[in-house]
Amino acid sequence: MHPQRIWAKTGARAGDVLFLTKPLGTGIVLQAQRDGLVPPGALEVTIDSMLELNMAAAEALRPFEPNAVTDVTGFGLLGHAHELASRSGVRAVLDAGALPALPGALELVADGVRTGGDRRNRDFAAPHVESHASAALEALAFDPQTAGGLLVSMPSDRAAVFEAVFAAEGILAARIGRVEEGSGVVLE
Repeated sequence: MHPQRIWAKTGARAGDVLFLTKPLGTGIVLQAQRDGLVPPGALEVTIDSMLELNMAAAEALRPFEPNAVTDVTGFGLLGHAHELASRSGVRAVLDAGALPALPGALELVADGVRTGGDRRNRDFAAPHVESHASAALEALAFDPQTAGGLLVSMPSDRAAVFEAVFAAEGILAARIGRVEEGSGVVLE
């Protein structure tokens, strides 16, 4: 990898739009499988999501010169959004209703399914998160991901074309929030 082609999580700017390239809920669905509670078909879709590499998303993203990028893995969306915001000196505002979820994930959360990583992620990020979301959407956002997608901070003037290119290539680009002046993460 060429050193000047590496994306950091330190460059998000106020006015940016935040995108996510894979649905959330891998930890929840895998825990439900261990508990014998996974609904039919949910495990297969989750496995397919985990097997999908971020390479196609990264290659489609490269020409747009994003301000900041990080993968969403063990710290969950809120943990990684906190890292991106704090290292960039900005506030990340996430729209809980726009968060893409794997099939069954929200229903499983409503039934009380959580991973051990949920608690650890809350210990790490919750002091920096102001949440106005439902308990289920909050749990989805704290869920540790296995092979999660990319969290992208993109200048707003590139967002519409970015979404169109990703849609044409069949790659998820869920617009999940924005970047503002300030600090911390807001889940609204």
